[in-house]
Amino acid sequence: MLKSDLSRIFVAIPLMNELDNIPILLDQLINQSLRPVIISFCINQPESWRKSPDKKEIILNNRKTLLYLNKVSASFPIPIIVLDHTSPGNGFHSNVGCVGLARKLCIDSFLSFTNSNDIIVNMDADTYYPDNYFENIIDIYNQLPLLSGVCAPYYHKIDNLPEDKARLMLRYEIFLHYYTLQLLLIKSPYAYMPIGSAMSFRVEAYKKASGFKVKDAGEDFYTMQQIRKIGIINSWLDNTIYPAARISDRVVFGTGPAISLNLKNQIKKYPFYPTYLFKKIESYYQILEHSKTTDDIIKNLKEIIPKEIILKIYKNHPQRDKFVHAIHEYFDAFHILKFLNNNYSVDINNDFEYFKNFYQELFKKDITYKNWQEISIDELNLIRDDLYNYELNLHRDKLNFLLMNKTDKKLWKYLKMF
Repeated sequence: MLKSDLSRIFVAIPLMNELDNIPILLDQLINQSLRPVIISFCINQPESWRKSPDKKEIILNNRKTLLYLNKVSASFPIPIIVLDHTSPGNGFHSNVGCVGLARKLCIDSFLSFTNSNDIIVNMDADTYYPDNYFENIIDIYNQLPLLSGVCAPYYHKIDNLPEDKARLMLRYEIFLHYYTLQLLLIKSPYAYMPIGSAMSFRVEAYKKASGFKVKDAGEDFYTMQQIRKIGIINSWLDNTIYPAARISDRVVFGTGPAISLNLKNQIKKYPFYPTYLFKKIESYYQILEHSKTTDDIIKNLKEIIPKEIILKIYKNHPQRDKFVHAIHEYFDAFHILKFLNNNYSVDINNDFEYFKNFYQELFKKDITYKNWQEISIDELNLIRDDLYNYELNLHRDKLNFLLMNKTDKKLWKYLKMF
C-alpha cells in the first residue's frame, strides 16, 4: 500500500430506490469545494425481491437509476464506478437489503487506487451535504495525522413528515443524542454515533480493521467499532449533514425502521436507558483506571467481564497500559449496549421520565409534560436542538484536547478515557 502525506477523498454510495435523489446528489458532488478522486455507486436489492409483487416498483426504480448513471458517467467531471447489483441474477442473496455489503463493494471497487492516508467517505443519496463537506473532512484528518475515523454531526430533516411521523423522528434523534451524551459524560472510548451517511475513515485504518462488517443489521455500528479499536474517532466538524427522514424497510436498524414503528414499539427498540446504568459503567471505568492490582480489577469488574476473560487478558497484556487498553477493547460498544440491555427491562411508562430527568439535570430546565404524546413538535424540536448543540460542544472540547495532545503516543495508541 502506497504512503502519501496528501490525503484524497474516495466516496462510497449505496443506492436503492433513489432515482429521484440522484440529480440532486450529483449536483452536491460537483459543487464540493474539494472534489473526490472517485465516486462508486452500488445499485442493489436482494435477488429474492423479484418474486415479490410489492417490490416491483423498487426494482424498476433501481433499473432506471442504473441506466441514468451509466449515461451520466460518460461525461461526468469526476470518475464514476457503477456497480450493478439490481439486474436479473445480480441481486444480493439475502432476504433484506444489505446496505453494508453495498458499501463494502463500493469501497472494494476503488481500494486498489488508494494510498494508506486517503479518506473513504460514506454517503447516502437522500442526505444533504454542505459544499465544503469534503474540504472540512480533509482538514480534520490533516490536523490530526493519527486520526482513524470521523462520525460527522447530523440533523434529520422533518419538514415533509406528517405530525405522527415527525414525533417519532424527533424522539428517535433525541434518543441518539441522549445515548451519545451519556457516553460522553462518562468519558467512554466509544462516545460517537455511527450513522452510515456521516462516516469516514482512513484507508489504513479501514484495512487494519479488516474492512466493512457485512451483517444482516448494524454494519455501521460494527465497522466503526473496529475503526475505533485502531485509533480515535472524531465527531466534530465545522458543518453538519442533514439525512432525510423517510419510512423504509431497506435496513433493520436506523431512521427508516425507527419511524415505521408506532411509539410503543419504538420505545421497546430504542429505550432511554436510565442514567444510573451509565453511571455504573463509569464506575467500572474508574476502577480500571485507578485500581492498584489486577486482583482489585478482577474483583470489581467481574459483573461485566467474566473472571477467566480478565485473567486471560492480563496474561497476554501484563503491562498496565496494554492491559487497560485490552479491557476497553473487550468491553466495547457492543458490550456496553449488551450490558444496558441485560440490566434494564424496558419500561414504556417510565421511558419519558428517564429522559426528562436527564434533560432537566443537564440543562436546569423544567419539563412539565408526562409523556411523549403531550409535547408539541415545535417543543420537541427545541429539545432536539438543545441536545444537538450540547453534544457538539462536548465533541468540540474533545477535538481541542486531541489537538493539544496530538503527539501523545499513549493517547493515540491506547483506548483510554479522555
